[in-house]
Amino acid sequence: FDGHYYSYQGNCTYVLVEEINKNIDNFGIYIDNYHCIAQDRVSCPRTLIVRHETQEVHIKTITLFPLKVQVTVNNQEVATPYKKYGVRIFKSGINYVVEISRLGVNVTYNGWTFSIRLPYQRFGNNTQGQC
Repeated sequence: FDGHYYSYQGNCTYVLVEEINKNIDNFGIYIDNYHCIAQDRVSCPRTLIVRHETQEVHIKTITLFPLKVQVTVNNQEVATPYKKYGVRIFKSGINYVVEISRLGVNVTYNGWTFSIRLPYQRFGNNTQGQC
């Protein structure tokens, strides 16, 4: 994103994206990590969290082998595909995708890795966090 490498090896929740000047109600993307190999202090993602207005989406890794993921919205488990109040959640191959089409936001997570796509026109020079 900015040409720098960032380490996410903490046993904590990282802010991936938040607005500096809040233009969107309750918007943020976070990753909750845990030490999956304690002796090496290596962290693995446990839950990807996407907040938008009244909804808080959690995509939680239940098991890595075989991969089992649980999707909740406002602490209620939901099946995919899911769509409500402008948030769409669906599976694409091995990835779970959270889209907020009104904002042009696309977040993917597969239990191991994540990707965040934000339009520069809306978020340029107004984000903080690891991204």
